[in-house]
Amino acid sequence: MKTTHLFLLLLMLLYVSNAFPQAQRSEGTLSGYVLDKKSDERLPSVTIFVKGTTQGTSSRSDGTFVVKNIPEGKQTIVAQYVGYRPQEINMTIDAGKDNAIHFELEEDLFNLEQVVVTGTRTPHFVKNVPIRTEVVTSQSLRTKNAQNIFEALEAVPGLRVENQCQSCNFSMVRMQGLGAEHTQVQINGQPIYSGLASVYGLEQIGTGDVDRIEVVKGAGSALYGSSAVAGAINIITREPSAIPSISADIQFGNYGTNAYNISSSMRNDKGNIGLNVYAQKVDHGVIDETGEGDSRQEVKQKDGITDRVESKLHNVGFSLYVDNPFFKDDKLIFRGKGINEKRAGGIITDDYYKNPFTDGTENITTNRYEGEVNYIKPIGQRSEFQFNTSYIDHNREATNDSFLSDYMDTHDGDTPNVLDMRPYIAKENTRVSSLSFKSRLENHNLIFGVQYYTTDLNETGMYTVVDETSEYYGNAYKSIAHKHAREMGAYIQDEWNVSSRLTVVPGVRIDHHSSGEEYTSDRKVFDGDFPKTEFDETSFNPRLALKYQLTRQITFRANAGTGFRAPYGFSEDLHLCSGSPRVWKSSELKAETSRSANFSADYYGDHFQVSANLFYTFLKNKIDFADADDEVKKLGYTYQWENIDDAVVKGIELMVMANPARNLNLGVDFALNSGKYNNNRGDWAETGYADISRHIPRFPSTTGSVKIEYSPRSWMFTLYGIYQGKMYIDYISETAGNSKIKETEPYMTFNVRASKRFGLFNIYAGAKNIFNYIQDEKHLDDAAFIYAPLYGALYYAGISINISY
Repeated sequence: MKTTHLFLLLLMLLYVSNAFPQAQRSEGTLSGYVLDKKSDERLPSVTIFVKGTTQGTSSRSDGTFVVKNIPEGKQTIVAQYVGYRPQEINMTIDAGKDNAIHFELEEDLFNLEQVVVTGTRTPHFVKNVPIRTEVVTSQSLRTKNAQNIFEALEAVPGLRVENQCQSCNFSMVRMQGLGAEHTQVQINGQPIYSGLASVYGLEQIGTGDVDRIEVVKGAGSALYGSSAVAGAINIITREPSAIPSISADIQFGNYGTNAYNISSSMRNDKGNIGLNVYAQKVDHGVIDETGEGDSRQEVKQKDGITDRVESKLHNVGFSLYVDNPFFKDDKLIFRGKGINEKRAGGIITDDYYKNPFTDGTENITTNRYEGEVNYIKPIGQRSEFQFNTSYIDHNREATNDSFLSDYMDTHDGDTPNVLDMRPYIAKENTRVSSLSFKSRLENHNLIFGVQYYTTDLNETGMYTVVDETSEYYGNAYKSIAHKHAREMGAYIQDEWNVSSRLTVVPGVRIDHHSSGEEYTSDRKVFDGDFPKTEFDETSFNPRLALKYQLTRQITFRANAGTGFRAPYGFSEDLHLCSGSPRVWKSSELKAETSRSANFSADYYGDHFQVSANLFYTFLKNKIDFADADDEVKKLGYTYQWENIDDAVVKGIELMVMANPARNLNLGVDFALNSGKYNNNRGDWAETGYADISRHIPRFPSTTGSVKIEYSPRSWMFTLYGIYQGKMYIDYISETAGNSKIKETEPYMTFNVRASKRFGLFNIYAGAKNIFNYIQDEKHLDDAAFIYAPLYGALYYAGISINISY
């Protein structure tokens, strides 16, 4: 059935591509070959096209190519290849003749010719960008075998991705020690991945349509508003290629880890309409390799509970580009995307986890639909107007054993009426619209922008009153929650090229945030009404960035600014606590604010690059999760959010990349980190862990990675390792007196991959966590007590094909 679906989809893509007839007849022909400039080796699969037209092709296995039907006269011929600098040659095409040409491409060893936009909202090469930007390229996505954004962000300096919860595996990314809620995840510059998406989103965003991922560290609220306290991760999707193409990839692995990808890109006769379509299906089977224990030997025993949950994920989407739809040189872009995932975890003995209404299980269904319209209009030679609007419909249904277990605990083990068993249901609608105007005035590049964000979240779920002092103790009820947020922001930035060496980028943004939450229940569960919460905040965030190019090879950058996060939307496991009046969020809660500074120095050599980055962030009014105090319990709540303290994170990141020999690339990075609260955390104050409770949990004191790539001829071999130093992690036990703060051991995991190209085909195989490292302690009564891999090596093999015509 799976094969049939993929075959039908392939036929559909081929049909669609044929609906876009290709280049019209002309009298010129172009033929030639492509070389590696250094080795004189012929390069296959290089994209060759005539700029401004749809004429193009790809070089053959011997590096030769032929392009037919080229309009006569002056033309610009372009050669592009991943890992190489693009080359353009101007020539005159003579009618009725075979015009000869050849290209000599230079390797872009460190991706310095990659264009990025996130740091300033303006395009720059990586080596010239005023605000330091790190890039995960499309080539890196392949060598990492990254099927989703979670896997793509592994081993990026300053980032740490992690899974929590054995029964649902929710994911998060931490940037320079700060939590997921402090990092703004964007798609094409729009902050559309928040709210419900923040819990599982990193694993649900497939890479089938991703061109690259740009990472900017340090406070970014001056450009991007709320939640860009630690920085921004911008996912850039692919544009339609100049040459029509279709590609497919099938991959199989152990534990039912299988992936299917298919995509097509095409343009019409005139070249003014381009279409990308893609589909991705990723399956994960359950894994159980570890159990509860206080040593690695004990942990290695299976316990019949998922270490990795079962998941079936689908991503489908398209992007339609229309040039000159209304005026000369304007552009209109439509994008659409759908995500569907079903994941289930918990007790796997006798397939117990597949029954969603049982103890020790979680079942989550996600359906997400995105639509986007982007319009770009140049004004004269120096200015540009851009409008973008996005709409997201995100729905989740989830079951877990919290209602069942609470009911049984309050009813002497009896189970509730089957008619009362129902899932948590959440429906979120989000709209983001932005308007910007850019203009170049002599040595200034100005940008003005406004952005409006609105979201509405409605939730229902079943809960039980567990407060033994309440007269409603043991009553089951349905909670109904209505939440909303509105944000309006305006920003201005000037990119001032003071001289050929010095660039100064001042900017400022003002945001007004208003939000509220309201709860009701289907029956009376305490004396009184659930109080409403309302927030009304105005935030003013400046930023100043400097870039100084000391020499052709040495560049210094400095960036200082402020950030803020409104007290709305958190990265907790929403269906367990957010959808009910179990969690109190007072209207007196203060927004988090930050002051951040980064200083970096980069040496860009021909075969050697060295980078150093110092960072510092002061976070004020850190919001955290805590047990409800006595007054809050009287309102019917079990937990509460509160401003616990101020904190400081700081450190230094070092990176070295080298090309010591032909076809051999090496990379090493290492970071020293420190993150502490100003005071001991209150919930550990009366314990032996009071002093070390100042350390920010889950922030390793040292991190690093190593990467080796060797690519002789049609082969590619990759080895990369990820190092994590010691860190502190809370263990919150259900047994009184057993809670503690654990200091973890340093460890390193390694991944390998090998691939071989055969004409249009590419065959590959690899493994992750090849030395089967797992964490050395595990407790089932704290689902968040995960700090290292819970299972060993994952093996995979696959084949891909790419056809250009």
